[in-house]
Amino acid sequence: MKIKNECIPCMVRQAVEAAELMSNDKAMQERMIKAGLDAISKIDFSETAPEVARGIHNMVKKITGNPDPYKELKDFYNRVATELVVEMALESKILESSNPFDTACRLSIAGNIIDFGVGIDLDKSDVHRSLHESLTSPLYGTPIEALKEAVERANRILVLADNSGEIVFDKLLMLQLPMERTTYVVKGGPMVNDATMEDALEVGMTDLVRVIDTGEAVQGTILKDCSEAFIAEFEAADLILSKGQANYETLSDLNDPRIFYLLRAKCKSIAEDIGCIKGSFVITQKLDA
Repeated sequence: MKIKNECIPCMVRQAVEAAELMSNDKAMQERMIKAGLDAISKIDFSETAPEVARGIHNMVKKITGNPDPYKELKDFYNRVATELVVEMALESKILESSNPFDTACRLSIAGNIIDFGVGIDLDKSDVHRSLHESLTSPLYGTPIEALKEAVERANRILVLADNSGEIVFDKLLMLQLPMERTTYVVKGGPMVNDATMEDALEVGMTDLVRVIDTGEAVQGTILKDCSEAFIAEFEAADLILSKGQANYETLSDLNDPRIFYLLRAKCKSIAEDIGCIKGSFVITQKLDA
């Protein structure tokens, strides 16, 4: 999915939020914002939004000397998500539901609300609300039965992670997948609040399934920039579960029938591309028309 006009103000917001998060010094903030605006002014509309955002956030890292500006927030939401799994008895809700696989998918999608690419103005109650809504809201797109059948047929399943915090709810979905045939994929380095190997270790994902990384620090999965080792895994997979908006933005143009996208459509451009209402809980495939 290529950049749309409405992506531009979102990128400006990210530059401002990153600057204000990283420093209270007005001169430093202005330097970061100007660098971000400069990157946005050189935008290539044949690229995806995560490719442009990578440039903005790499500038923030360079100016501040901080390789992981969102580290504290990532750790915080890993804790928040872990608390909510217990407080809302989510494991029991899955096991006691009439369709555990469906419920686990819903809760995994609900966790996609923890997305600092969309905004950092989020708190525990927002995550709680998303989890609660997921249990009764309609799922837009591909019927859950089609995804379940694909899981049952697949010999090699890749799950492409999105964000920290969200990764905790993905663990609930891993328990409903054939874990011996599933590989979970995190980012190759810090980028905004995307999940890394450090997050996978912190929340115990590595205790459940094999975990690898893409070899690249970027929101989404930009295949041309990923490691050869990851590309080999991607090509060998029978089924790919792609979490979140950035993975949709960077992979949907492939029209790959192996990929099922699980996300909340949190912005207008992605909702329009999918054909759903903004805010929808989505499981969909992007295929040739």
